[in-house]
This record gives sequence, structure tokens and C-alpha cells, in this order.
Amino acid sequence: MKTEESIIPFHTTCLTGRKTLVLAPHPDDESIGCGGSIALHAAAGDPVKIVFLTNGALGDISGRMEREDYVGLRQKEAKEACTGLGVIDIEFWPYEDRSLAGCRGGLRRLIDLLQMFVPELVYVPSPLEFHPDHRAASLLLCDAIRSCSMEFEVAFYEIGQPLSANMLVDISEVMHLKQRAINAYKSQLQERAYDRISEALNRFRSLTLPEGVTHAEGYSLWKSGDLKQTGPFGIPFQPINRLTAEANESGPLVSVIVRTKDRPALLANALKSILQQTYANLEIIIVNDGGEDIESMARSIAGSVPVTCIFHEHSLGRSAAANSGIRAAKGLYLNFLDDDDVLYPDHIETLVTHILARQSKVVFSSVLNAYFTGLPGSPGQPVKEELIFNFDFDADILLFQNYIPIMSVLFSRDVLAKVDGFSEDMVLFEDWDFWIRVSRHFVFDHLDRVTAEYRFYGVNSTEVSHRQKYHYDDALASVFDRSRPLLNGKAWVRFLNEGSMGAFRSKMHGRGADFAEIEEKLSDLQSRIHDLEEKNEFHKEELENKNSEVDEMIAKHEELNARNSQLDEALSACQSRINELEEKDEFHREELEKKHSEITEMISKYEELLARYSQMENMQRQSQQALDRIRGQFLYRVYRRIKHIGKSS
Repeated sequence: MKTEESIIPFHTTCLTGRKTLVLAPHPDDESIGCGGSIALHAAAGDPVKIVFLTNGALGDISGRMEREDYVGLRQKEAKEACTGLGVIDIEFWPYEDRSLAGCRGGLRRLIDLLQMFVPELVYVPSPLEFHPDHRAASLLLCDAIRSCSMEFEVAFYEIGQPLSANMLVDISEVMHLKQRAINAYKSQLQERAYDRISEALNRFRSLTLPEGVTHAEGYSLWKSGDLKQTGPFGIPFQPINRLTAEANESGPLVSVIVRTKDRPALLANALKSILQQTYANLEIIIVNDGGEDIESMARSIAGSVPVTCIFHEHSLGRSAAANSGIRAAKGLYLNFLDDDDVLYPDHIETLVTHILARQSKVVFSSVLNAYFTGLPGSPGQPVKEELIFNFDFDADILLFQNYIPIMSVLFSRDVLAKVDGFSEDMVLFEDWDFWIRVSRHFVFDHLDRVTAEYRFYGVNSTEVSHRQKYHYDDALASVFDRSRPLLNGKAWVRFLNEGSMGAFRSKMHGRGADFAEIEEKLSDLQSRIHDLEEKNEFHKEELENKNSEVDEMIAKHEELNARNSQLDEALSACQSRINELEEKDEFHREELEKKHSEITEMISKYEELLARYSQMENMQRQSQQALDRIRGQFLYRVYRRIKHIGKSS
């Protein structure tokens, strides 16, 4: 069964952040269907436009108001409701209530609106709604999408009819705004309690959501491109198959009848293949035809699959064992499996799925022959596999050859009302005889799919296996004796043309052409061999030359290896010298940095002395200039003379 998560979301989705267009067939549909989401868009700052497609004039069921007054009232209520949700960009179209379907000009008007507004998200009622205007709005948008090249998403919302929501929006925080918007439509609340209906639906939508989400709105969200391809009714708004069981989870009871005698190891393999079936509703009927007791072992292997064990005190034969199994079976459909064969895991599910879908009574699949050289107890791996039993049904050809192995057939219990069971006087080909009689009343459906394995031990062909165990020719003659009344000329012709004889003749007819083609290919191959031999001789000489070159290269390689060893030693010595120099370089670098610091300091002192020397030169020059001025003055000359006179006396 599908899990809950594959049917309804268990998480919420945020649709805000997009330019949004809301199509409301009537004033109040927008608030009831998607009012919470509108409020979230408005709170997020998204551009939101609401378009009311009809005037809602027929909403006045009581007829208490004049038509124009009522239309005006509904528009006034719509403006108040939209303002409460945070939207002021609204538009009223003039189409009459309950006349939106097929309205003249409506489609062109909507196409123009989409091209001018260029929305990223459009809200519209789902086509499952009761009201014809709600459904018409949905179809109108889908028709407009076919004429538009733009891409946007469409959120189908629910008003009066819940849909299969693939997305839920948490409106818990804005539920009061939605309720206030619905309450603005007082004229409609007089007719019906839409506020309580909407609140109940939104509370119900929170059923699968995390704790804290009290109200939610459900939508079916799709891309406009998908709608353009499929149309509105290609969308699974209410997919019934989501609730149905898979073929391996539900279905009628199938009885698998297993005939056995003194082959417990093979029986175990057969039962294991039944236990591995993907189809659930099975029962196993084991008919032990006079062999050793295997009931405990069989029940242990079958596990939870119901098992009925029938024991024949003395061996009654294959046909009697089959009839005992049929009488004990409770399934609506029956399938045989002999103890030395196996079913592939999808065998029963494949056949049941087909027979239920086609309402047929008999269906058979293809079977792979597997040949084992070992004994049944330890057969080892198959040494050969071949697909022999893979023919479409033909009732006439069935008269001449049995191409339907017993385990490949699933048939309805209704077959037994037309055909008696297996003929108990037959020791071989009893199933072939049974299929011939069934084919007179029912058409067999053939599935070109291998679902079972027909096993043979110690032989490499089907006929050899049967000839070793039974009076093969006598049994074959018995089948033809029984079918003699049915062997008319038409049946013979069909067998000759389309049966095994026809296939043999077809092969022989083309044998000459095959031989000619083989001879031509053989001649080509011989010519090719001659060319290859010549090329081989040439390549042999080339190979010898290349070998000499390789020997020379090997000698050079060895010489290079010796030289490489010398270079490695020299490289090692160089690396040691480099390390030594790097250590000295580090020491010299530190000494150089010290000397550099000393020189920098000396330069600084030298520059300081130069500045001081320049200053002293300036002072000396100024002093000399002052002295020169003094000497040039009159008093100084007098002083010099007086001083000179003093020295003379």
C-alpha cells in the first residue's frame, strides 16, 4: 500500500515571493478558497491582483434587493474583504453570474490580462468544483494558457469540493485576517455559514502537519507548461489509484497445486520458488501421490503461506493427483507447478495482473528450458538453456503439439464448469489433453515474458527426458486418438504452415541460400587468412628489428642508470655544500645587519656634525662681518692711533 506521505503532504510550503494573480469567479471565492495565502503574499510585499470574473448577481437567493443594488453591495463587500487581506489592486469583470462558461470575449480578456500583468503564480478554483462558474474559471485559464508563451505556476484551490492536495500552506498566523475577510461578505453569510465551513476545511487541512499548525489551505500546484500539454483533466485532482493496492498487495486467491512423489529435495526448491512470489494472496496445495511423508518439511518451508497437504496412500498417477489438487483448491484462479520445476518471483503477479485487466479466463507465459547433467539432488549449474515454449495461442496447432507447459498457465475456476478435470487414464500428456479440451471453450492469452523454468536432469532435450520415463509414443498416440474428431483439414494446414512442421519446412527452404552464403563467407575468410599470413611474415621481420633496437635501448638505459647514480652522488655533495653555505650566509647576514646599523648610526652622527660645522661657519662669517664693520668706524681708527701712540712713548 502507498504510505500517507505519498498521498498527502506532511509539511507546509511557502508560496510567497512571486507576482500573484487571483481569479475569483464570484466575490467571496477568493477569501474562502485562498484568503490566507493572499494575506501571506500581501504581508511579504508581493504584487497581488484579484480579478472577480462575474458580478455575483444571482447570489441573492431571497430576492430582497434590486439587481443593481445587489451587485453594488457585493462589490463593496469585496473591496472591504480585499483591503482586510492587504490587497487594493482589484478588478471587476461584467460577466453574468452562472454564465461564465462560453462567455463572449472572456478568453481574449484573460489572455490580455496575463500578458499585461505577467504573473508568476495564478490562483484559480479546481475543475472539480460544484458551481459551474468555478469550473468555467478553471477551464478559461487552461484555454488561455494554450495561447500564451509565458511560464507560471497555477495553484488550483478548493471552495466547495476538496481535491487531492499536493501542497499545503500554513495560514495559522493569518487565519484571523481570512475570517475577517469572509465576515465582510455579510450578504453571503446570510445565505450560508461560509465562515464556519471554510474554518472547518482549513482546520482539517492541518491534520498531517506539525504541531503548532492549526489551519492550512490545500492546493494542487502545477506548471502552466504541463497544463498546456495535458489539459486540466490530465491532472490527477482526485487520483483514485492512489488508494488502491498494488498487484502484490491485493487480489483474488490463487491456488498453486504441486504434485510430488519421493522427491523432497526438488519439492523444497519448488516450494521456495512459491514462497518468493511477489503476489501475496496464495495458497499451496501439495498432493503427495503415494510417496514418503513430506508434510512437516513442506509446512516448515512454506512459513506463513497456507498449505493443504493431500496424501494418496497408493500412487494414483499424475492425472488423479492433479484432480485431487483441483478439488482441494479454494482459489479463484489455479496454477500447477510440478515438484521438479520452479516459478520466477514475478510469475503469479504478472499473470494475475494480466488476467484481471483483460477479464480473460486463461493466460500463459513463456517458459525457459534448463538442462542439468547432475542428479536431481545435486544438479549443479545448468549446462544448457533454451527458450522453446514461447508461442502465441493457436487452438488448431495445439491439436498437434503441446507448446504450453503446465506451470505457465493461470486459469479461472470458471474453466472447470465447462471442462472436466484431468483424464485419469492418461500417464503422460494429461495436461496437453486438458488444454485441448479447454481451448474448445476459451481463448488463451499469451504473455511474451519468461516467468518460469522447466527443468530436466541428466539429459539435454525435452523429448529424451520424457522417453526415458514414460511410454512416450503410446502416450502421444493416445492424445491424437482423443483429438481425432477435431483434426480437420483446416487444422492440418495450419499445423503444416505455422506449427513445428511449418517451421521445419521454412528452415529447409532457406537452407540452400544459407549454404551459399556460408561458402561465400568461407571464401572471404580464406582470402583474409592468406593476407594475414603475408602480413604476419612482414611483421615477424619487423619484430626482429624492433627486438634489436630494444636490446640497444636496454644497454643505453643501463648506462644511463649508472650515470644517474653518479649524478645522484654529485647532487648529494652539492646539497651538503648548499646547506653549509646557507648556514654561513645566515651568519654573514646577521653580521651585515649589525654593520649596517653601525654605519647608519655613524652617518647620522656625521650628518649631525656637518650641520654643526655649517652652523659654526655661519657664526664665524657673521662675526667677521661684524668685525669688519667695527673696523670701518671712525672711533676704531682713532683707537688704533691712540694705541699706537701709547706704544711709541
